[in-house]
Amino acid sequence: MFRPAIQRVEVLVAMAIVSLLVFYTASSLTVETREAAYDVKVAAAERMTRAMQVLKDSRMAEAVFMDNINDPNETGLIGRQFTYITTDEGDLNAKISVLDPNVAAMVVDYLTRAGVQRGDPVAMTVTGSMPGGNLAVVCALEEMGVIPTILSSVGASQWGANIEDFTWLDMERVLVDSGIISFSSRAASLGGGSDIGRRLSPRGRDLIREAITRNDIDLIKSENLDDAIKRRMDLFSQDRELGEYKAFLNVGGGAAVLGDAAYARLVKPGLTTRMQFESMRNGGVMAKFGRETVPIIHVLNIRDMFAEFNYPYAATPTPELGVGSFYASERYNPWTTAIALILLLSMVVTVGLNSKRKIKHHLEKYEPDSYV
Repeated sequence: MFRPAIQRVEVLVAMAIVSLLVFYTASSLTVETREAAYDVKVAAAERMTRAMQVLKDSRMAEAVFMDNINDPNETGLIGRQFTYITTDEGDLNAKISVLDPNVAAMVVDYLTRAGVQRGDPVAMTVTGSMPGGNLAVVCALEEMGVIPTILSSVGASQWGANIEDFTWLDMERVLVDSGIISFSSRAASLGGGSDIGRRLSPRGRDLIREAITRNDIDLIKSENLDDAIKRRMDLFSQDRELGEYKAFLNVGGGAAVLGDAAYARLVKPGLTTRMQFESMRNGGVMAKFGRETVPIIHVLNIRDMFAEFNYPYAATPTPELGVGSFYASERYNPWTTAIALILLLSMVVTVGLNSKRKIKHHLEKYEPDSYV
């Protein structure tokens, strides 16, 4: 009985085997594609490596005890559980995670996607709660040549920059003096509840004021949360209109920045360029920048932020420099994929044309069985 090639079992099996071999080969031959601003990302991570070492050396000069249980990567930058300037509970794993130089490259990725370029002005708010996040952002900004206006709050949650004589402002001063960064905070508040030091003792508030004074930083003195938000907006507006800032960066959960906690949870970590900030009537500084359509880069909820890049959370030891999908990614080789597609199409077309030719030949040579 006549059967064209396209209907023969052995031909179909052979085509299936060839297809699987071609697919396996094409999917195996991937190429590493560098992401945008690769060189800047590497440089930012290297700068943060130097920054962490400078700060560690500064701390070790005071013969400080290294807690290798709570600070498994021995950065010397994990604070204590309880101090006079501790404002809230803190997630130790989050503090460990962001003390990773690759996070500076992650911030460069956010800034690049936000369209920030060398010489652009950005607004920045930080707390003392996450010194690793602060370091990542300032090193990224310095390497990109961005001009920041920085407002800080000194109080810190557990395990953050909550050592009374080594606050974030003290760290910032060490970085400036060592040439790691060329800018520092314009002004600083107490932090804590309502950004006025609530939940801190009088002694804790006094110690924060001393830290602000010894680092020659202006004090943001507020009466309540609304006043704290207004004073920050006034400071940011002194340099330029809000809409002229190319990005707003925030590290930590400062009360004046986030405003109503219910709204704050709606802002995802990482980069946000589109969101209905108009509905956040009780939002803080972040919402006000968002209403001006300024891109938001929010360094908080570190587990979720790392998940965006499938990056290891609370890794011990810290991943090597240059590790992360924000540096480069594995992609299919376009040439291999194109060749595989051509081979498969050629095989199908060849078998199809051959079958058509033989069917035509068969019909011309033989009469149908039903012909009388």
